[in-house]
Amino acid sequence: MKSTKNLVSTLVLIATLAVLSLSAVYSVAQAQKAPTKKEFKTLLKTAKEPSEHLKIAEYYRQEAARLTASSKEHSELAQTYAKHFPNPMEAKHGDTFGAGSSHCKKWADLESQEADEVDAMAAAHEEMAKAEH
Repeated sequence: MKSTKNLVSTLVLIATLAVLSLSAVYSVAQAQKAPTKKEFKTLLKTAKEPSEHLKIAEYYRQEAARLTASSKEHSELAQTYAKHFPNPMEAKHGDTFGAGSSHCKKWADLESQEADEVDAMAAAHEEMAKAEH
């Protein structure tokens, strides 16, 4: 009986802590929410305040993270194709047929480069926000 009460108390404590930490994370996420694409386009045309430039920077950071994840996925796919699905056509025609290791490697490189450029745009808007203080 006593061990059952201890178990229930422990479970209630764990559940309470989980709810509190999830609500804290949710609050922070809401406070730093990136703008939608439509809001982003409007902000690009009208941004004057530091907070507006920070919203633009947050959109760019989110986009850079998406591109980095996609680049990583394509890089992993390129390795898988190279190891498990060798394509004899690639030796002669490269990524002409849009499949295989070279195709995925090409996309991984392009997305990685784009992520770096988008990240630089975020940094530029963060600097604009600092300059307007």
